[in-house]
Amino acid sequence: MQLRNFSFIVLTLFILNSCTGDSLLPVKGPEGDPSTELSLAEFDDLPIPLNSKLDKEKSIIFSKRDGWYGRLTFNTSEKQINVYDFFRNELPKFGWKKLSEISSDTSILNYQNQSRLALIQIKENLIYGSNVMVTVTELESSK
Repeated sequence: MQLRNFSFIVLTLFILNSCTGDSLLPVKGPEGDPSTELSLAEFDDLPIPLNSKLDKEKSIIFSKRDGWYGRLTFNTSEKQINVYDFFRNELPKFGWKKLSEISSDTSILNYQNQSRLALIQIKENLIYGSNVMVTVTELESSK
């Protein structure tokens, strides 16, 4: 009977402990050094408007040897049309080639470099500035 009670207590503690979960923080590099948090300064292959602030809760980045992949989300103090023009002018300087662009309530730009595709969505914030979501994915290799 005591073994049964002990087993029940251990099982209950195990279940409760597994439900608590850890707070996930985005980290730099494949090593996952927890002391180094993700920042916009790390993305040197993509133009980022000045006065932009990273939204860590909505960003998820995977690092690979030949570049990063994932979703980078940030807010900027610039109007949507200014951010749209910024990306149109600056992306080619970083080696990105235009595939398509649409300027509307949510502007969308699609660009490609040698091994990756970038989808950039820009929305005007209700009160101030714009929200930008950059999704970068790997190109499927042609065989």
